Amino acid sequence: MALITFPDIINPTNLSFGIQGSSQAFVSEFTGTSQHVRLPTARWYGSANWENLTGDDFDSLKVFLTQLEGAFNTFAFGDVSRDTPNSGLASTVVLQAQTTASAHSTQMTVQRSSTESSSSISGTVSAFKKGDYFHVTSAKGQELKVITEDATITNTGTRAITFAPALRGAVSTGANLTRHAPRAIMRLSSNDQNSWEIAPPVLGSFGFSFMESF
Repeated sequence: MALITFPDIINPTNLSFGIQGSSQAFVSEFTGTSQHVRLPTARWYGSANWENLTGDDFDSLKVFLTQLEGAFNTFAFGDVSRDTPNSGLASTVVLQAQTTASAHSTQMTVQRSSTESSSSISGTVSAFKKGDYFHVTSAKGQELKVITEDATITNTGTRAITFAPALRGAVSTGANLTRHAPRAIMRLSSNDQNSWEIAPPVLGSFGFSFMESF
């Protein structure tokens, strides 16, 4: 199994993207009351479609799908409509975990990376807007999260951010957060997703569905 690089092509004509929750329900045979337990296995999923691709974009996506070999290999993908966060914090500013964040947590304390001497924040600025994404590497691999509350930060301060879904694995102190073009590790949802349609003269249309792999 290999991680195949997604080609540098135009964004999809349309994109469906969401989260599949993971929970279990237990119902008492005596009282009829129910109890629901959240499991740390919520996963991102979706589908993407491109219409009337030509030239390099057509060939690049065709090669990419062929290299995936169905649902065997993986690739990094996300909600490309939010590749640029709405917070407006400069892309040169690197945020990192200020302390260890435990598995199953939906909160993390972050700060500006002390190793980024060129990064600067003037005053108190928006670090994240609700709905922004980021990804971070935990003990369970690369994890994509969506911010659930606005958060500000200063050049020397720290800030707790809240997000969903919960972490699958612990995040170590100093782990960098990727705020621009954040991605989850995906695979095709089935082995018959790697096909395309061709219309004269040479226009290629593609569509496939995917789910997070971990």
